[in-house]
Amino acid sequence: MSKNLSKGSKATPSQGRLIDKLRKEIELNLDNDQFGVDSLAQAVGMSRSSLHRKLHKVLGISTSQFIREYRLKRALKILQEEDITASETAYRVGFSSATYFNTCFHKYHGYTPGEVKSKSTEEIEKVFVEQSTPIDRDGTKKRMLWVAMSATVVCAVVFYFYNSAAKENKDTVTLRKPANEKSIVVLPFKNLTGDTDLEYVSDGMTDAIISKLTEINSIKKVVPFTSTLSYKGTNKTIKEIVTELDVENLLQGNLQISGNQIKVKLQLIDGTSNNHLWSKEYVREWKTDEIFTIQTEVVEGVASSMSAIITDSEMVYVKTIPTKSKQAYSYYLQAEYQRYKSNEATFDLAMPLYKKAIALDSSFVEAYLGLASIWSFGGMVWGLYNEQTAWKNAKSLLEHAYELDPSNQEVEEELYTGNFYYEWNFEMVEQFYQTKSKGSFYVNTPIINTDYAIKMGRYHEAIENIDKHLLRDPSLIGVFFCRKAEALMFLGNSKGAIDLLNSTVLPYSDNLFYLRESAKQYFYLGEHEKSKTQLKKIFNQFPDYPPLLMWLNAVFAQIDGNTEAISKHLAELHAKYENGSSGSPAWFIALYYAHTKDYESTFEWLQKSYDRHEVEMTWLREEPLLAPIRNDSRYKDLYENVGFSSIGLPIKSSLKN
Repeated sequence: MSKNLSKGSKATPSQGRLIDKLRKEIELNLDNDQFGVDSLAQAVGMSRSSLHRKLHKVLGISTSQFIREYRLKRALKILQEEDITASETAYRVGFSSATYFNTCFHKYHGYTPGEVKSKSTEEIEKVFVEQSTPIDRDGTKKRMLWVAMSATVVCAVVFYFYNSAAKENKDTVTLRKPANEKSIVVLPFKNLTGDTDLEYVSDGMTDAIISKLTEINSIKKVVPFTSTLSYKGTNKTIKEIVTELDVENLLQGNLQISGNQIKVKLQLIDGTSNNHLWSKEYVREWKTDEIFTIQTEVVEGVASSMSAIITDSEMVYVKTIPTKSKQAYSYYLQAEYQRYKSNEATFDLAMPLYKKAIALDSSFVEAYLGLASIWSFGGMVWGLYNEQTAWKNAKSLLEHAYELDPSNQEVEEELYTGNFYYEWNFEMVEQFYQTKSKGSFYVNTPIINTDYAIKMGRYHEAIENIDKHLLRDPSLIGVFFCRKAEALMFLGNSKGAIDLLNSTVLPYSDNLFYLRESAKQYFYLGEHEKSKTQLKKIFNQFPDYPPLLMWLNAVFAQIDGNTEAISKHLAELHAKYENGSSGSPAWFIALYYAHTKDYESTFEWLQKSYDRHEVEMTWLREEPLLAPIRNDSRYKDLYENVGFSSIGLPIKSSLKN
């Protein structure tokens, strides 16, 4: 919703025409479950980003939410007026899964599809009024007034609903704010100490303030620290930055240290008007309690300037002191600074720093979490540490951190992530997914509600979750675009997947995770040259060389008929396997043979991957290259043993990729 609309003014004629046009396009494609954001944008001759901005400005919602809500409103009308089952309705309005439709319907309307017939017309019309946008309400009022002139009885009913709508409209325009009004990016504070080795202090202060702001629910969007790093030393203007990140406010500042004194100077700026909303200079002693006091005061000052209310429970977190040891905190900040660079060399620098922090303060939860994250990450697809050793160390650290602070959601979520990848404990993770995926962890843990959802065949849910991540922070490390492309591919929308990847290549051409995942996705989508281009970027920019990249090299060598290169890259994979490396080398050897249709060798190496308990076996259900062998009894045995059946997931049809 735009600022004008939020103050009660009507939508402009052009905005109204756009909304009508969008609704007509959705109606024309109502039963097409492949008709999504990309299709709608193309139908009205706009880019997806431009459409997203316009809808957000007018209605305060994303394009995907707009499409979903239209389908759900139409579903309600169909169920009300026709003798039809919920499943039939689901497919009529473009849902490929009746279960997912039921969940969305109940969440949106407040009751199940089966309860529609028991609702009165008045109750249903009231729901439409309560869920409508200002544009909808204006149309609703006109329709009601027209009906009022038809009959006295109807007039009385309409009068009631008209007043209800007017009251609802008044309350909403008074209280509801644009989705991005209370939003902020905190740029990395400039290090003015004159010592580049103290960069970790300015970055650490920035990260801590961002973390505390994120906990304030009345601030709708706080750009994560990992996404702000790309603006370090940028020449872009404030207006350019807030436009790119879709936020209203920007906090910038610098940090100086002189002797035993620390000075932090900050400015909060309204990104659209460039007006200074708040500024403050802090001069304190360089010790932990003073540092944390500064962080708390900054958060309170920023929130107050943004008219954001901090609840009592949120204030408890804002004032939390992670450690009383100045030296432990210094080691921790240095470790975090290295961890964010995300490669084997910087991980090797970070690990002893975390250990030093823990040695000085054995109750330092954040230090346990940071060290555990390195072990957990390094034992997965990137192949840095022995898989079982990595998880054993990570699990021990996380369990100890959880004992210290059972309320720490990030620690809890890291534990469940490990239970998924390393232990294949689908029953435990499924319960966590059902409990948490609809609520608390859209920012902290994107793995379970995106990667897990895709691997369990819940493509629509994954896309919904991904869109929420991207809505909160479109710049978020790019890998979410790859996961969304993956879900689109599994839904049969290859064109949408390719278009999405093509549109995000340039912004993330220096991001290791995006490059890795996009190289894999381009291969599956048949865009081999683009996949090779992404591989070249990785090899030119980054030193790490995990089994996934060896596999892609081997596959392309086979496609190109280069027998010498095939032997070389297969030898690399075999060496990784023989050395007990993580990164799932046996899995990728199996995929190579699946690509060449040597299915006997495929099963030989799948069994070895299973015996090693490799994390990539979590792909067994969805892996496209394994589609031809899903009816084989050996595949069915592996499927059962890995644990997919424990949560009632049937084997996918061998006819679908």
